[in-house]
Amino acid sequence: MRFDLSVIAWVNVLVIFIFTIFLLIKNLKLFSVAVFFIKIYYWIAFTAIALLNTIDFGFYVYFGEHINVLLFDFFSDDTFALVKTIMYDWRFPIALLILICVSFAIYKIVSLTIKSLTNRHCLINASFCNVFIKIFIVLFIPFLIFCFARGTTSMFPLGKFHTQISPNHFINNISITSVHSLMDAIDAKMEQKKDKIDIVEKLKINKYEIDLTLFNKLSMKNDAAKKIKPNVIFIVLEGFGELPLLYNSKNFDVLGELKQHFDSDAVLYNFLAAGITTIHCLESTILNMPQRPFSIQITQTQKAFQHFSSSLVLPYKRSSYLTKAVYGGSLAWRGIEGFLKAQGFDEIYGEGSIKNEYRHEWGINDAQFFEIVLRELKNNNETPKFIYAMSTATHPPYKTPPYYKSLKLEIPKEVLQMMPNEKKYVQKIFESYQFANREAAKFLSAIKNSELAENTIVVITGDHNLREFKATASEELFKRYAVPMYIYIPKKLKKRINLDIAACHMDIATTLYDLSLSNEEYIAAGRSILSNNYNHIAFNSEGFILSSNKAISYNIETGNVIYFDFDSTTKMLSKTEETQEHREMLEYYKKTLAVSDMYLNQK
Repeated sequence: MRFDLSVIAWVNVLVIFIFTIFLLIKNLKLFSVAVFFIKIYYWIAFTAIALLNTIDFGFYVYFGEHINVLLFDFFSDDTFALVKTIMYDWRFPIALLILICVSFAIYKIVSLTIKSLTNRHCLINASFCNVFIKIFIVLFIPFLIFCFARGTTSMFPLGKFHTQISPNHFINNISITSVHSLMDAIDAKMEQKKDKIDIVEKLKINKYEIDLTLFNKLSMKNDAAKKIKPNVIFIVLEGFGELPLLYNSKNFDVLGELKQHFDSDAVLYNFLAAGITTIHCLESTILNMPQRPFSIQITQTQKAFQHFSSSLVLPYKRSSYLTKAVYGGSLAWRGIEGFLKAQGFDEIYGEGSIKNEYRHEWGINDAQFFEIVLRELKNNNETPKFIYAMSTATHPPYKTPPYYKSLKLEIPKEVLQMMPNEKKYVQKIFESYQFANREAAKFLSAIKNSELAENTIVVITGDHNLREFKATASEELFKRYAVPMYIYIPKKLKKRINLDIAACHMDIATTLYDLSLSNEEYIAAGRSILSNNYNHIAFNSEGFILSSNKAISYNIETGNVIYFDFDSTTKMLSKTEETQEHREMLEYYKKTLAVSDMYLNQK
């Protein structure tokens, strides 16, 4: 009802404006002209909505989705041939007849309504209203229309984000209107126009010399994994940045019970997020590719519905794993439900998949999030499972459930100095950060205290650092981009990991393949952290490149380069002169980025 009211409100904005004008001025001739205009306007507007509904229905029948960015392919393909194809469909004349009948009915209803309005001059004869009533009407009615148009009093206006109300995909699709779907598609199309930088050209690399087979890889031989076929859980926590962890203490206990797991298992701290937003992380980890600078997100293009052979889950599907994706928010966000389906996930769960208690603006809280993950892990014990799970809770406006009692959080001065604009909300920020970590600890304890401890690998990382940190100095670049990578490995599968190396999001999957599969072919840009055959180099979408003791800041648009030494103890950078290692790091970055751009732009 709110979606429909929103559309009706937007249609009526112009009408309300016209009637408000006539409330203030009395002119019968102008009123008659305005009424005639409103009659035609209503007929065209609601007929257009009926037409859009018809198109949306046809789109859903064919694609299983509401109108999205694929709609614009109609105009870039052989449009005339497509029109002829549609007209030959047996359903076309039926749809056309229904549309004509609906349009005629709209015209008759509007005509009768307008006829009665024309004869009621009292509508504009407001002399019986005192000035206070006029002011009330002029202010209240537009405000009411604004509320209906916005559709909600929460942080974000009504949109696809709010359709995730049920575990049932079809029920969720019923609620949104064709108008909202079209607006989302237009937004996505407008985003595509921003993608104008040719990355390969900017890197000054010959496209014809790029070898796409560079990403064809083979996981190491692993007899133990072949026998055990372990479950693999890949968890991405919203806002799980590294900087707060560097100051963790009894008085500033941001880790909570998670510290016990960090102390007993492997944690990489020289680790970079793929980019600076959640979608950067999601695409990079799902597609096994780096996040390319200045490039539009795949989920906002037609390629969102294309299956990529580098898909994270493909090696697991070939090894008879059941693959699942869990997102702690709305699956309509950035169209990720269609994207995840296209990449081969067998089952996909969102916030509508669990009883929605203590919901925040972005979805379910972390207690419920881990409840879904644990539930899906325990279901069907006989089949090995790969689960990719991404939470949403450590995000503005930073809400924790009312029952939550935080541990001690005396925020260090150094931390407060890096958050100059957040003094009012800083306590809430770290409470939600702590809450997420404690729920992650409960999840890990539940696994370790059960039979799952022997056959389940768990990786936990963050999508990006907390946004509120203002590490702007070049010496603090690493702190701006750093997230930790935690990994739990059962005893029978454990392998030596050098925790001092540099790594990033695109290296996680390659590492998991080595730990959980044996001699499995796959396509990926990343390198396994288990291998010692090369110098490990990490980078992100901002052109920040890192090794265990060096760093580079590279601007792909201008070509400007700054070289650093990296102190892995203090996590600080210091400017230095170019070295051979720097040159090798930059060459690796450019080569990997160019190959990934060519690969992702293939048709």
